[in-house]
Amino acid sequence: MKRILLPIALAAALAGGTMGAGRDAVETRICASLEEASRGSPGPVLLVFFSTDCPLCYDDLFESRYLVDKGPWPVSVVGVFSGLRDDLRAFLEKYAWTLPVVLDRRKVLFKKYKVDAVPFKALLLGTEAVYRDDPYGDPDGRREELKRCLTRLFSR
Repeated sequence: MKRILLPIALAAALAGGTMGAGRDAVETRICASLEEASRGSPGPVLLVFFSTDCPLCYDDLFESRYLVDKGPWPVSVVGVFSGLRDDLRAFLEKYAWTLPVVLDRRKVLFKKYKVDAVPFKALLLGTEAVYRDDPYGDPDGRREELKRCLTRLFSR
């Protein structure tokens, strides 16, 4: 299967934002914990660990949202970021990202889910990870494996 990258500008447009300088401010959701970020989301949560200075991370974050939005799976996407709040806020506003992001400065979630590299995804049922990415694997293979996991999980 050929990898189709979702350009950042297109992703921002899909998220309801525009890339122009005169746009309205974006309401960002920077959360202190996973519990806060997933409040009101009774189903599974897809954690997407990312860095604002990693182009592969941008692709992974936006592709994860696109996959979940276009698929038949009742899954919430939550970003996880360990850098500076100002860097995160600038990134979220620039790309019109309105889904919740956990600011994990102490790397509590990174440690809990044994994340040693980004981009990385973990699909949670409650607090249990039923899918863990291989951040060193082929992006196409990682995406297909996540789709297979979601299909298995929701075909019961």
